Amino acid sequence: LQAGGANVAMIGDGVNDVLPIKKADLGIAMGEGTAAAKQVSSLVLQENSFAVLPECVAEGRAIVRNLRRAAKLFLVKNVYSCV
Repeated sequence: LQAGGANVAMIGDGVNDVLPIKKADLGIAMGEGTAAAKQVSSLVLQENSFAVLPECVAEGRAIVRNLRRAAKLFLVKNVYSCV
């Protein structure tokens, strides 16, 4: 999937999941998983519940949206200053 240009996520909790978690675009480890899985992952779910994932995605999207707004404001402010 990654070779085709798709974003790939991997969820795991054991030593056998370490390599796929590391190679994925988004690696998610469960809170009660092994230390190795937590070490290489991008996100660790402390509650061991997949129910928190939609909240995490929504929070991430809000952060990216706010960063874009701030960058736009900064760019407009600089262009106005140059003109």
